[in-house]
Amino acid sequence: MRERFCSKVGCAREAVSTLTYDYGDQMAAIGPLGGTHDPHAHDLCAIHTERLSVPKGWVVVRHETLQV
Repeated sequence: MRERFCSKVGCAREAVSTLTYDYGDQMAAIGPLGGTHDPHAHDLCAIHTERLSVPKGWVVVRHETLQV
């Protein structure tokens, strides 16, 4: 699998999560890096994942990977 990089302009860090938006429901979902690149999603590095902010009134859903 090819290495994927953060979608933020000017960031060259390796992506660790994938962000998707649902504009109708005013929701952002962020979770582990998707298995394949999706043109409708945004891959983010660890720093941009932590700094994620959304418009006022929006909900952020964070999907965490279970550690067993």
